[in-house]
Amino acid sequence: MNQKRTRVPLPHPPPYRQSRVAFWLTVLVGVLIAFVIGASIYLIIHSLISGSITTWNRSGPRHTYTLALQPRMYWFEIVSQCIGTVFLVAISWIGLWIYRMAHEPTDKPKAKRTRQ
Repeated sequence: MNQKRTRVPLPHPPPYRQSRVAFWLTVLVGVLIAFVIGASIYLIIHSLISGSITTWNRSGPRHTYTLALQPRMYWFEIVSQCIGTVFLVAISWIGLWIYRMAHEPTDKPKAKRTRQ
């Protein structure tokens, strides 16, 4: 006898299926990160065109540096904001890679052979 015919099939758990809440939260986080990256790029370009940049201080007063009066601090702030933007892009790229790895398509079952 063939083992496939005599073996009792074991119960398997159903495959993982993402809930709607988790899906929409993932979409929301992705849209928010994309918005923050776009706003950051816009502010960097606007600062390069206008020649003045304002710091992103969370505590304490914000400072505005101009290219004409304080070129060293202006370029330091441009570079630091570009590094922050690249960091956000890297986080979103890694998050997308993890999301895609977790949801890889499963192998399709092989078709049964037909006897001739």
